[in-house]
Amino acid sequence: MAYSNLYARFYSFRQEVAAAFSTLWRFTSSRIYFGLACLFQLAGWLQAAYIYRNLSGDLLVLHYNIDFGIDLVGAPWRIFLYPAYGLGIFLFNWLLAAALHRRFHFRIFANLLLSSALIFSLLICLALMFIYLINFR
Repeated sequence: MAYSNLYARFYSFRQEVAAAFSTLWRFTSSRIYFGLACLFQLAGWLQAAYIYRNLSGDLLVLHYNIDFGIDLVGAPWRIFLYPAYGLGIFLFNWLLAAALHRRFHFRIFANLLLSSALIFSLLICLALMFIYLINFR
């Protein structure tokens, strides 16, 4: 008995998740946000890999402040944390937008969440560009 109840709950949960993501995917602007965010994510990972590959030393300057100069130095593998944070924010906002698919103002919530993930991914790409300029120029 318990097995069939567990299977029934899992099956209904799977249907709810599929309905949530299909509702989100049918929303035209979410497809645009998804495509652009994937493009910025790919650019961020490629930038991080390029910086990591071309680094010759054991230290990497990760942050520069105009007033105080270099204030964050770390291991070269830490460059991959920047696009990982961007990916985490993107996935969290996408899941949260899908979870809100039954709300009355779903389109407003989806636009706010997905546009903020897109802007965050763009800012990650800009930060990686500045990290490149600090380390190699």
